[in-house]
Amino acid sequence: GGGAWTGGEALRYLLPALCHLSAEEGPRQVLLTLDAPALLVDFLLQTWTSLKGRSDRASSRDPSRETACSALLNFTVTEPETVRKDPCYRALEVHLSEALPVLVNKPHLLVLGANYVTLGLMIGRLKSPPSGSVEADQKRFFTAALRFLRGALESGSGSGSGVVQVSVSWKDSWDEAAELWRLSLQVLGGCVRTWPWVVGLIREEGWLQHTVSMLARCSALPDQNTQVVLEEVLCAVVERCSVCQQEISDVMRRDQGGALSRMRSLKELVRLK
Repeated sequence: GGGAWTGGEALRYLLPALCHLSAEEGPRQVLLTLDAPALLVDFLLQTWTSLKGRSDRASSRDPSRETACSALLNFTVTEPETVRKDPCYRALEVHLSEALPVLVNKPHLLVLGANYVTLGLMIGRLKSPPSGSVEADQKRFFTAALRFLRGALESGSGSGSGVVQVSVSWKDSWDEAAELWRLSLQVLGGCVRTWPWVVGLIREEGWLQHTVSMLARCSALPDQNTQVVLEEVLCAVVERCSVCQQEISDVMRRDQGGALSRMRSLKELVRLK
């Protein structure tokens, strides 16, 4: 044998079962009494420390990190009170805000990035809106998340008749990352309604302009689900921002043939008949 196992190595083998159990009510309650979320957060922090120091070539994809994220996502979706009270989630938020800006520039770790974005947005949505200024790590996370999400789709060739396509950098991972991307956008819409400052970032970071001009230029989206989630976010933005409403309304008037013009709920919100 090769010596004793470390806790981290043992946990890697247990993660698939842990993830499965975290999705079921009874086992999940037992896992909570054993402080499983804190264990998972600690695992992500430790593996990130070892990953961070490596070159892109040496920092290969590690599915166990993604499995740990899936388990934490199960806890976040089903146990919102725990997320609000357990200090390990605050440590996780800080970690996500530090790691995501790095992951945005590591295309080979795109699926991990998609997990981090979804997890961070889910946790963010559950927090009460701040009475004072926005915390720096929250702003850093949302800035990186918007940059990451914006990179998934691009306009096809030609103008006016092209199809929105999955971008080159996302293509190889799309089958695994698409559902997380859509879920992230759904949650982003919820964050826009909870945190008014997020709308400002959506404009500043170019997500709004990129998305609206792409949808105006292209006649079709990769699938119906993608259209639904993009429309959800745009509707949330329009409800919270009169300047955004005017900008989207102007684009809709100009470009009648694009996918944007077929978003009926959005049309009603910007009062275009």
